[in-house]
Amino acid sequence: MEQQIFADGIGQVTVIGGAVRLDFVTYSATEKDPKGQPVPVFCQRVVMSLEGFMQSAAKFQEAAIAVSTAVQRARESQPQGAASAPQAAPVPQPAAPGEAAPAKRPFP
Repeated sequence: MEQQIFADGIGQVTVIGGAVRLDFVTYSATEKDPKGQPVPVFCQRVVMSLEGFMQSAAKFQEAAIAVSTAVQRARESQPQGAASAPQAAPVPQPAAPGEAAPAKRPFP
């Protein structure tokens, strides 16, 4: 079996010297924030070329659209009065050249 790595999300993306560094995070089992919520902690880094990152970004966009479509279909197929499915977050569209990119939401 191939090795699998679990992450709760991406904590930081850094571009240095033509390489993109993606820092993955998991929620700590022991560290808590002032509200008592688990704190995201670094767990793994992936480093890739700018070209590789841009290709990956397109794949993430495709996956986000597929998930959004599946959630919408599931919602539409529910009988009236049934408990509603969790709402999917809107899929952000990439900015067109010359447009400002949408504001980034910090993790989590």
